[in-house]
Amino acid sequence: MLLVESYEQLIEQVALWRESSGQKPDAGETDRVDPVPADSPDRVSDTIVTVCHHVLDQEPELVARLASGQADSHELKSLVSHIIEHHHLMVDESQPVLLRQVNDFLFGYGPLQSLVDDEAVSDIDGTGPSEFTVTREGRRERSKLRFPDEKAYDTFCRLVIIRNGGMINENDSHCRVADSQYRLRINVTIPPRSVNFATISIRKHRQKALDLDDLCELGMLDRPMADQLRRIASEGQSLLLTGRGAAGKTTLLRAFIAAMPPLERVLIAESDSEIYPDKPSCLVQRIKKPHEGGRPVSLRDLVADGLTMSLETYCIGEIVGEEALEFIRAAFSGHRCLATLHADSAADAMDRLIALAAPAMRSESERLLRRMLGRSLDYIVHLESFKIRDFIRIRGYHEGREHYEWQSLLPEKEDPAADSATGQPAVALVPGT
Repeated sequence: MLLVESYEQLIEQVALWRESSGQKPDAGETDRVDPVPADSPDRVSDTIVTVCHHVLDQEPELVARLASGQADSHELKSLVSHIIEHHHLMVDESQPVLLRQVNDFLFGYGPLQSLVDDEAVSDIDGTGPSEFTVTREGRRERSKLRFPDEKAYDTFCRLVIIRNGGMINENDSHCRVADSQYRLRINVTIPPRSVNFATISIRKHRQKALDLDDLCELGMLDRPMADQLRRIASEGQSLLLTGRGAAGKTTLLRAFIAAMPPLERVLIAESDSEIYPDKPSCLVQRIKKPHEGGRPVSLRDLVADGLTMSLETYCIGEIVGEEALEFIRAAFSGHRCLATLHADSAADAMDRLIALAAPAMRSESERLLRRMLGRSLDYIVHLESFKIRDFIRIRGYHEGREHYEWQSLLPEKEDPAADSATGQPAVALVPGT
């Protein structure tokens, strides 16, 4: 989506930015800006921050018209040239390079733009002006990305939130937004919540989804596991994907959805857009946050309302709270259910689901929920660092012994004397152990 959509919206955003960052508008400012040394690797980015500050301060209407396609880039070029001359900025780069960087800052992600455009990058995390890491295929590495100073970094973090429709200031010092154009989920915190510097965390999803074959090539799973997942996808069985953050859960969920029958009617309920299915029969719905006005809509509301939509499958992008109860109810009502869940292991996932559902329980007992889960959830896949580490089939819940019966499907655990249907013996999964 465009980062600014109207003059009125931009004026409001710039006012919020000034208020939250302590900036005072001063159209007559003519003080010389000290040039950054020519041998500094951050000289250009410092100049870009200064230029963009003056563009937003002097001509917000032009920025809004550029964003909506109502103005020509030559107008921005003329304004940038005027700012450089008026404020005595030292710039050695060619004008096309400078204009591209100004555009990246105003309408994109500035010095982060190359990382945003890199399909191999899944996460970009910053904890200070010169402290950035990126994650590629589940492996975190340090980035050479640097902002020239704390002020430039703080301003950038705030603007990213404001331009994507969020609100952040000292009273509301954390905000999460989504950018559907670049397929990003963005979290920013600023002081006083962040003690030292603002922090920014960007989760990035590929423009072209990886399928199961692609994930085999990347080493997430092997061919037999991919074939097993295709069979599960085609037969309408329920699946829960577990793991820590950035383990590859959403990536695998997208590939699994792509392997499902093309006409299967699926409700995808998310807090922020992350799955981006390519299937035309998917109903993608998002929660409505309190600051967006009107009646808030939760994940639990989305799943409960889906019962009237003639659905075959429910998919919750990430179970984080009381929507766990609706997930269990929907699965027990005969629907296929898919979801991701933060859990330390496949064995812990069942207990975590019950714990998340517990605050919302009115008529159901914990024992009933365990029985419902044992009868309706078919498979759990656990991932670590972009690789499947556990793959189990739930065979039911034994009430007398109070444990789940399950089977491991990992090839390396094959036993010639095992159950012929799966190649694995049944194992008791005891709650709480």
